[in-house]
Amino acid sequence: MSGRTNLTKSKFMEYVRCNRFPALNHIHKRMDLDDALKDRFYDLVSSLEYDTELTEDFLDVDLTHLEVMMPYYNKVEIVSAKKVMKHFGGETRYSTEYGKQKLFLRDHKGFNLQCYIDIYNKQNSQINVIEAKATTTNKFMKMKYTENKVEQFLFFKDENGILHLNEETDPLLLSNPKYMKQRDKLFDRMNGAGVYVYDLAFQRFVIEEDVAGAKYYLGVLNHEYIFDGTYIDGEPIYGEDVACLIDLTKITKEMMPKIENDINAVIERIIEDDESRVPLGNHCQIKKMRECIYKDICYDRFPKKNSIMMFLDKHHGFKEDTGVKHDLYDLIEEGYYKMTDLPHEYLNRKNNQIQRDVALTGKTYINANKMKSAIETLNYPLYHLDFESFPCPFPRFKGEKAYDQSLFQFSLHIEREPGVCDKEKDHYEFLSKDHKDNRRELVEKLVEYIKLDGGSVVVFNETFEKTRIKELAKLFPEYSEQLVDINSRLFDLLYVVKTNTKLFTALGFDEEVAKTINYYHEDLSGSFSIKKVLPIFSELTYKGMEVGNGMEAVYAYAGYFDMGPEERAQKQHALVEYCKQDTWAMVEILDELRKIV
Repeated sequence: MSGRTNLTKSKFMEYVRCNRFPALNHIHKRMDLDDALKDRFYDLVSSLEYDTELTEDFLDVDLTHLEVMMPYYNKVEIVSAKKVMKHFGGETRYSTEYGKQKLFLRDHKGFNLQCYIDIYNKQNSQINVIEAKATTTNKFMKMKYTENKVEQFLFFKDENGILHLNEETDPLLLSNPKYMKQRDKLFDRMNGAGVYVYDLAFQRFVIEEDVAGAKYYLGVLNHEYIFDGTYIDGEPIYGEDVACLIDLTKITKEMMPKIENDINAVIERIIEDDESRVPLGNHCQIKKMRECIYKDICYDRFPKKNSIMMFLDKHHGFKEDTGVKHDLYDLIEEGYYKMTDLPHEYLNRKNNQIQRDVALTGKTYINANKMKSAIETLNYPLYHLDFESFPCPFPRFKGEKAYDQSLFQFSLHIEREPGVCDKEKDHYEFLSKDHKDNRRELVEKLVEYIKLDGGSVVVFNETFEKTRIKELAKLFPEYSEQLVDINSRLFDLLYVVKTNTKLFTALGFDEEVAKTINYYHEDLSGSFSIKKVLPIFSELTYKGMEVGNGMEAVYAYAGYFDMGPEERAQKQHALVEYCKQDTWAMVEILDELRKIV
């Protein structure tokens, strides 16, 4: 097979996106072996359910940061391999080192299809192929349908803890449209679970020419597993059910014709080497986990400000008063790139109308009455609070599950009276200086600093903080009263800028006004993340900071083990400064909002 063009799994998974990708990669060569590494981290980010800031930060992370997390991802393969060896017996081959796993090659139309098998098991004449993924069973167990008003799962767990499709025990489900609607998602490579099935199906296509009758599994982390806090020499000891196998033999067999067609299409694209523009669409995954590395080239026609892509709730499409709907990507193909290109009658949502008006006039939209009414609910002193957490694939401390957001830091600025707060003197903090379980100390400091005085606890996008505090209250019942009290006093600064229907309805505004945004500046670019909000109200910047975003904070904390004392002290100082910047940012934003209203 020498001289043939290699088509690896990683390349195939990207080249299948669209006709243009292979040609662009031929020219720009942004894909390399490191993309197999980066693929692992999409799994991490897809598990960050509450912290949108982290998911945005991930898209800009350097691969050197990602390597810090490799030991955790290697462990996924290790625990999956242990599960395989115990369940199947026989001979098992695996390696945490890329390129040392069992390699399969297949000659297809002059191309050398190639894939490494994470875990290869042979039990007598039975071959078991396992792809280890740093995701959890939750991706599959949350796939449900409703039958007779009762929620049903797509998968069930057998006596050995292996997940199977329910149709294996009830074939009649294959004629149930509700079941099939959920099942079809497994064939969607752009879907949360489907991407893993598609990945495994490609491997099956490569392998089947040499190995007939093999069974195909995903090895993932069990989202129901709770770590009991057992350690040996400081290392967590997990039970065998920390990992779970998902039997996808049947579904991947059904996918073989599709996989072959897609491989043929990719080969044709490689041969044609055509960089001509193609229609944009969901395959680009803009601002989602598996975002195309060439998006900047394909989206070069869009303005940096007031792009049609920046409309809020664009995924719902645009609807005229007549009921006619317009799909976003259809509009783009028709030549609509700017907000102002779009006819006003296409926008039936008030928020989109506001955005277009701001883009047209350059004048900021402000509902001062709503903003003022929210600010007036604040009770002083204000406690500006921000957490940093480590979404480790494996639970590290007692009571944790896979990808639990394990808190390791907080920053607090106390504003005694409106505008009375010193960045240094009124700052309080906590930072874990090692990887020991310091959660109790964190809680003790938190309830020490935030008094039972009724003062509002200011956060930005409260879901993350609220969830973490609930978890701490459950973990430390002796502090539950104080922590529940803190949660009851949370004030989301995001609501002042954006809105919250429940809050503003309670403040006396009618529902239509309540759900309409309070503030819009064209520099927001359709996002109300603190990264977008801060520059409008403050000259604070994260540029040049050693730790400059949430994912960098994660990697700085994760990298403690590989640092000497001096480097670790420096990195910890950088973490303190970063988190301090986050809470001081809220102080400055609120101060400017007061001036507006």
